[in-house]
Amino acid sequence: MSEDHVSWLASQISISPITLWVDSPEEQGSGFSKYVTYSLCQPNKSVRHRYSDFEKLQATLRLRYQTYGILVPSLPKKTVVMKGASFHFQRMRGLQLFCERVAASPYLRNDPAWLDFLEEGKAVVVEKNPMPEPHPMWMKAVESQETPPNGNEMIAKFKAESTKCDQQITAMISKTKALIASYNSLASSTTELAAASVSFSETETNEIDTLNAMSPQELADGAAASSVPNVLARISSMFSSQLSSYTTAPDALNLLLVESLEYESSQMLDFHSMSKHVEKLAGDNDRNEKNLNSLRNKNTAKMTEDKIQKHNEAIDAAEKLLESSKAHCDRYIRAMCTLTLPELITARRERVKTLALHLGAVVKSVSASVLSSADNFFVAMGSSGESAINSGSIVLEALSLPPLPEPAGVSGDGGGGAGGVRVKSNSVQAERTSSHVNTDVPPPPGGVIEGQEV
Repeated sequence: MSEDHVSWLASQISISPITLWVDSPEEQGSGFSKYVTYSLCQPNKSVRHRYSDFEKLQATLRLRYQTYGILVPSLPKKTVVMKGASFHFQRMRGLQLFCERVAASPYLRNDPAWLDFLEEGKAVVVEKNPMPEPHPMWMKAVESQETPPNGNEMIAKFKAESTKCDQQITAMISKTKALIASYNSLASSTTELAAASVSFSETETNEIDTLNAMSPQELADGAAASSVPNVLARISSMFSSQLSSYTTAPDALNLLLVESLEYESSQMLDFHSMSKHVEKLAGDNDRNEKNLNSLRNKNTAKMTEDKIQKHNEAIDAAEKLLESSKAHCDRYIRAMCTLTLPELITARRERVKTLALHLGAVVKSVSASVLSSADNFFVAMGSSGESAINSGSIVLEALSLPPLPEPAGVSGDGGGGAGGVRVKSNSVQAERTSSHVNTDVPPPPGGVIEGQEV
């Protein structure tokens, strides 16, 4: 890459891209003519566009730039079915990703079609006139490169790898949607469990007297705090406080993970199409060469002088066309291999890192909410969470099951809790699981399992 281009790129990178966001969906029209417009906002102004306007802009950018080997940002996939608020949030997120990528590209952000798109009252049309060359710095960068000798093999590898990536991305999208469905189900079940706990607590308070009787001494000692109705109320409170994380997680996963994966999928498909375009360019070269050979081999013995002159002009035109098509194919392969691919590698790495961090943030947020609600529950119960984990693990390990996972920072050898002294360690459990002893066989009557009477 030339020093001029490197210096220019550095100057462009130092320019902060404009701040953009998409919001405020509005339905317009009626019946089969109904459509939705979105507000494309900047800090000091906004303009409304419908999805088809974004398509027209992308089509213009592709005609202008993709034919020269620049990978244009992808749009969210089109659908004719409007599915409510969740759908609009996902579409707005996808449109914002598209706009952010265009605004961040040093080659695209100064294009007249993009600049007009940001202004109110400018018609959005697909340019059908002969396309100008893309940004001169892109052309200079391409000309400064050498076409790799294995360019065609590289293009074939691009096609194969982009297909494999898209298959894996599609599978990950499917599994993420399954996780979202599980969160929705968990939120519903948690709501029902919290409601059942409330109902149980109210019944205990209002209708169960004898079974909740306490002596004056017990009341004086504060036993009412651990009465059945109060314990059930705390269970309901614990689950209710977890609900917000379970109900917000699906939207967060949809917008931060699914839409980002959808964008990666579209980029892989677009890159695959660009790689496949090389086959079309090679086909154009073959046709142009066959046409030239046909003209050269044509018998001119019986032609008039005027026809011979026109025939020679046709040969000259065919030679120029073949030279031009070969140069364009060579330039396209050169751009794909030496400029577009390195940029895609860098951008893809950053995008995948970002979506992974967002996924981790969602998981951490949900986990923190659940742990906080459990901690509050134990405080209200006047009990140690560690001792409860220890007590529950004793029961599970006695049945040859894995113990309860211990939160970070818990040593595992704390108080024994209500169930007795925990003597079985994780290593013992692992040893038991890996041994050939049939642990399904019940112990002999009166036998002992690691310190516990049977």
